[in-house]
Amino acid sequence: MLIELNINNFALIQELSVEFGAGFNILSGETGAGKSILIDTIDYVLGGKFSKDQIRYGEDKTIVEAVFSIENDEIYEVLEELGIEKDEMLIIRRETTLHGKSLIKVNNRSIVLSQLKKIREKLLDIHGQHQNQNLLNKGTHILYVDEFYYDKIKDLLKEYGVLRDNYLENIEKINSLTGNKDGEKLADYIKFQIEDIEKANLKVNEEEDLKDEFNMLSNAEKISNSLVKSYGYLNSSNEGISVLEGLSKVISELSLVENHSEIIREKKSQIEEAFYSLEEVTREIRDVGSEIQYDEDRLAQINERIYTISLYKKKYGNSIQEILDNLKNLKEKYNELVNAEEIVNKLKEELVIIEDKMKIIGKELHDLRVEAAEILEVNIKKELSYVGLEKAIIKIEVNLTDEMNSRGYDEVQFLVSANPGEPLKPLEKVLSGGELSRIMLALKCVFVDKDKIPTLIFDEIDTGISGTIGKRVGEKMYEVSLKHQVLCITHLPQIAALSDNHYFVSKHVLEGKTFTGIRMLTREDKIREIAKMVGGDEISDVTIENASEMVKFAEAKKKEMKNI
Repeated sequence: MLIELNINNFALIQELSVEFGAGFNILSGETGAGKSILIDTIDYVLGGKFSKDQIRYGEDKTIVEAVFSIENDEIYEVLEELGIEKDEMLIIRRETTLHGKSLIKVNNRSIVLSQLKKIREKLLDIHGQHQNQNLLNKGTHILYVDEFYYDKIKDLLKEYGVLRDNYLENIEKINSLTGNKDGEKLADYIKFQIEDIEKANLKVNEEEDLKDEFNMLSNAEKISNSLVKSYGYLNSSNEGISVLEGLSKVISELSLVENHSEIIREKKSQIEEAFYSLEEVTREIRDVGSEIQYDEDRLAQINERIYTISLYKKKYGNSIQEILDNLKNLKEKYNELVNAEEIVNKLKEELVIIEDKMKIIGKELHDLRVEAAEILEVNIKKELSYVGLEKAIIKIEVNLTDEMNSRGYDEVQFLVSANPGEPLKPLEKVLSGGELSRIMLALKCVFVDKDKIPTLIFDEIDTGISGTIGKRVGEKMYEVSLKHQVLCITHLPQIAALSDNHYFVSKHVLEGKTFTGIRMLTREDKIREIAKMVGGDEISDVTIENASEMVKFAEAKKKEMKNI
């Protein structure tokens, strides 16, 4: 949910901060006051297109910061994918200079525009005269149908996706094996590499062991002297009593009195453990010391082997493990090249089997989509009738094709006939922006229980409607706002009356410069603003009374809708 918006030097806005609430948020104000500019700032901070003309005149950069609360796990998944630290809040900041330099930060971590757009998809939708491109894009229509029937098709989609990945992987392998004109030369070169690596007889951790041994032999005399002295200090009594002898005597003394004290018994046990450990270490020091002796020939052998390993690391990998992994891959590649024809035939046989399975699942998905489309048509038609498009006919075509795509073999398209007697046509050919927004609103109402995007913005969705239809459109937006945060720019009093939070956008001129401002209205201010929507700038007692009654009826309707 969008909680806060902070704007600096964007169009008419010099500096502005606004907090938004849950539920149904209305923005109203005179034409040109800057209502749509606020929507533009939200679009901008979430990765929308930007023009340097949007930087306030006389300034060198614009900065917009948006604060969101995280409402669903899908956003967390995207953040984890992008390596952004999880938090209950999401702070997105974008700034752009006149010279085109741009900086985007999410929770104080810099990201690129493509990553920001991934986050946007899970945060917010904007619908208006020019922002319904998803609905106009035929390729997205299948997503609406699949989302509606998601619980019934999700397992089939997952199974189909695994098969398709395998299918494409096999195609890639076949193309790789059949498209290499110099396969014989490549095979010979790979064979040479395999033999070269195998000749070295490399072993994991060999280099580290050699370096340890080299270090020991290079310092053999010094190490031997230190070990002999250490052994003497532990086990020799030439300079008095040895450490081990001393501990042995302590144990003997404590054994005489351990029955008289639990503490003494415990301490004796601890000293015994130390004694046995030191005894073992002493033997090991003696053995290591006796083994170490300077060997010039062995030192040369080690030096030469380390040098050989370094040469192989330069050619085949950064470590012995990488070289051995490379060897494994080379053997697999060599096998593929030598047995290319046999492998290709086998892959083609697998392709036939995979494709048969995919088509079976594709037919099952098709049948379910046809079923879902029929239900969706009825539900959408019902919603369209309520918002004043009762004459419109909606048809969802689901055509099974021979061409596979990422979701099966179906092509899905929403068709509409705006008036009786007119043929069904694609949405973009028959609808105005206002009608398209109302269709999107109808879809949102149908999907209200399934749609996981927390915030929806409707920019002047009321274009071309008024009266009863305006009231119904407002009620539908309020219905959506019961489960999502809704921001709506409107000029209609019937819609404004239903608001949970009403914001008034205004502009003023100071010293020859224009400034846009915003404030949240009290209930009394809201009534006066609605009175202006009803009767114009001249507010009378009658318009105030009408506005008051409108708000009163709207509050009753909202209460009724909450209890349904």
